Amino acid sequence: MNNGRYLLVLILLLSLSGCYKEVISPLEYNLPEKLAPYETFFDLPTIQLRRENLMSKLPFNALVLIVTNDTYLRNGNVNYDFRPASNFYYLTGFDEPNSVAVIRRNQMESNNIEFIMFVEARDGGMAQWMGPVYGPEGAIEYFGADSAYTFEEFGSQIRSYLNSGKYQSLYTNLEENPSVCDSFYNAIIDTPTIYDLSELTYDLRMIKSEIEINALRQAVNVSAQAFSEAAKKIKHGVYEYEVEATLDYILGLNGCPRTAFPTIVASGPNINILHYQANQRQMLGGELVMIDFGAEYGYYAADITRTFPVNGKFSPQQANVYNIVLEAQRAAIQGAAPGVNYYDLYFMVIDFIVEQLLAKGIVYGEKSQILSSGVYRQYIPAGLAHCIGLDVHDPFPQSMPGEKILQENMVLAFEPHIYLYEGDQTVNPEYWNISARIEDDILITSSGYEILSNNLPTDISALEQLMK
Repeated sequence: MNNGRYLLVLILLLSLSGCYKEVISPLEYNLPEKLAPYETFFDLPTIQLRRENLMSKLPFNALVLIVTNDTYLRNGNVNYDFRPASNFYYLTGFDEPNSVAVIRRNQMESNNIEFIMFVEARDGGMAQWMGPVYGPEGAIEYFGADSAYTFEEFGSQIRSYLNSGKYQSLYTNLEENPSVCDSFYNAIIDTPTIYDLSELTYDLRMIKSEIEINALRQAVNVSAQAFSEAAKKIKHGVYEYEVEATLDYILGLNGCPRTAFPTIVASGPNINILHYQANQRQMLGGELVMIDFGAEYGYYAADITRTFPVNGKFSPQQANVYNIVLEAQRAAIQGAAPGVNYYDLYFMVIDFIVEQLLAKGIVYGEKSQILSSGVYRQYIPAGLAHCIGLDVHDPFPQSMPGEKILQENMVLAFEPHIYLYEGDQTVNPEYWNISARIEDDILITSSGYEILSNNLPTDISALEQLMK
């Protein structure tokens, strides 16, 4: 009897000391497979055509000087992740830091375009530490430069171009790279008339080529896969960052180097912070969580938002708000077609949402007063849609005041939303902190539209099923 007691005590002591361990089966999780090998969308003839289109908009005596980013110190001796400036990449396809491109006509009154590059050169110890670069030779061989120099030669070359007397105007984005800007002003004697290059490139970038649309499709497909996996992670007690980690895993699995923008996983009261990025809160049952995420694929950005119930089931109040947003989104997308004014869609959605909020007793007041006074911005604080492309908010210039006309091969993210804040006396208290946003990426086609993110559901029943 005593021996049995001694044995029990011994087992207890061994377990407390870590020498005796219970064998626990690991949690099973079926990891998804990547969609396809990662690919890039560099196409030299397309990029050459972009430069020709740009120069066709400029006077014959114009010189274009376009720069990309430098590398920037994050902390200590660690740099931020480098990503090329979008306008520079659009016109060159070159994705190394601290580079400059000059575009000019070979002869006055000629459409013969010359493309000159200034790039980093590495050899010896620098190449051993940082890796090889294309250098001037690679800029000519792979990127179609007519001539190329090291970055250190930029000052003397730009001085010779500007002092030649051929160029009366300079179109540039110098301010995007302070070190190039300093080199420029230190090199020249007489400052030419300088114009901002951005507006011209914005007009070109608004309409997407087939290659760009394919890149956007890939970005959207990866993003949709990430949402499908992350939805399974959402449960009471899970932290926002755990959901973000799942999104990031799918991103890396498919070879994407980064997100298109900082990921938003906003639960509970965080749902009402439009650009919430902390992603640190523990999610609780009964709340909603809004996820705004997009992959960057081949430098092209997706942008998708879904709103989920943390416990896997929308409450009646949550469903009321969500379905208003869903109906608004469907109406806006169905109205999208070439020739349609974006602002007409925007005000149609505003009118519909306000009408439904009042009809369902979610907010108090008179529709005409809410619309005329701008009170609706308490519930609908952001716009209806924006273009996506090399930037998550890609250029969408106005054709004239009050007009943004949809055109074939534009790609937009439609994101109607409702935000209902705790303590807002114009809102029924039953609906405080019940907010929703639904965002899908849409290609404008010759006959209307195509929903690129159509394989990620928006219906309440389908979302609830996705979370199981």
